[in-house]
Amino acid sequence: MELKLRKKYKAIIKSNHKAYLAALTEQQKATANLEGRFKNLRNKFSTQLRKESGSANSVKLISTISRNLFGLQEDFIRLSLPRYEFQAEKEIINEYLVSFLEQQRTTQYAGECQYYGETLLNIYLDLFITLTCSKNSKNIEHKPGFLINPKTGNNLELDVLLENFLLAFEFQGESHYREEKEKEKDQVKLSMCAENKLVLIPVNISQLSSTNLMKLICNSVKDAIGLDAEGKGLMLQRNKNNLNLHKKHLNAYMKACQRIYLASTLFQRSLEWADDYAKRFRDTQQSRNPISSSTEAPRLSLNDNDMSVQELYYNLKFIKASTKSSQRPQRSCAPT
Repeated sequence: MELKLRKKYKAIIKSNHKAYLAALTEQQKATANLEGRFKNLRNKFSTQLRKESGSANSVKLISTISRNLFGLQEDFIRLSLPRYEFQAEKEIINEYLVSFLEQQRTTQYAGECQYYGETLLNIYLDLFITLTCSKNSKNIEHKPGFLINPKTGNNLELDVLLENFLLAFEFQGESHYREEKEKEKDQVKLSMCAENKLVLIPVNISQLSSTNLMKLICNSVKDAIGLDAEGKGLMLQRNKNNLNLHKKHLNAYMKACQRIYLASTLFQRSLEWADDYAKRFRDTQQSRNPISSSTEAPRLSLNDNDMSVQELYYNLKFIKASTKSSQRPQRSCAPT
């Protein structure tokens, strides 16, 4: 970023922080260590503003900055402090995100994505999860060793694998609904991924929007794990229809849900940018791909009690494992 603009942003952020802190009592400032946290945030942005937009290096610090911003937002709510919108901070991180993701869009992730729909799906997944984590492995067009077609013996491919979150994604075009061989392969992938404790989420053209995908991902994993709404919170149910997962899978799900909620609160401009390109794509595909443009992709487990991302995020703290060893509520997890 140019020096003149860099200085302007730094001055705005410092002035806004000073004005906010001046309106608080000493006790309020001390309770959440706001002066120290604001100073740390300004230092992070000073480093970020020196980075060249569009480069891979330009988004490496975004995950740390985003978690700091999100943690402050959550503490303002928890401690009943005055709202602070972080407008300048959000403007900066979204400018860097859009610049970087535009490079991925125009090159279709340097040729890794075969189809434009897959490119858009990867952009959303980057905003939801990959770019909110300092360490995360995302594999495009990955062939896990366990995913073997029983009829042919060939290794089958997953469009996207988020290994740290035990999530996989398949982008389904029109052939997935018209060709029997494709339908059979899709079913094999769903069942074999479930057997190997991996949640596979099919996505098609009709679902390419930030709102739809955030809700789809969170609720797909909720249902796969076996989380059901019960009173104030969620209960972990054990039955033949869910994956009977272990603690690490539940923790991975909780982190995924937290990251997605973080993205919904901080990356609005970037999500709107992605939504604009997704809408253009959907509009061009309605006549060419009528089924995948109008019908939701099949889910491993379909429940009629889908919850909003916000509901799921704020209910995570009430999750209880229905086991003999523990009936105590899980503690609330802020993104780490």
